[in-house]
Amino acid sequence: MDMMTVDLTPLMDAGVGAGFGSEVTLWGRAANGVVLGIDEVAHCAGTVGYELMCALSARVPVLEAD
Repeated sequence: MDMMTVDLTPLMDAGVGAGFGSEVTLWGRAANGVVLGIDEVAHCAGTVGYELMCALSARVPVLEAD
């Protein structure tokens, strides 16, 4: 499946304004300009960036880099 759940409670408690319907960037450049590299995300997940990219299904939209 290509679904996941993200607990935004810490952000909501911090007053960041995140909640249901908020845009979420898994890796790459977020709307606010912050960049989160795929290798950093993969490291936290105990894998490599290549595995994350291969796990994306064709239904997941991928935006091209600027």
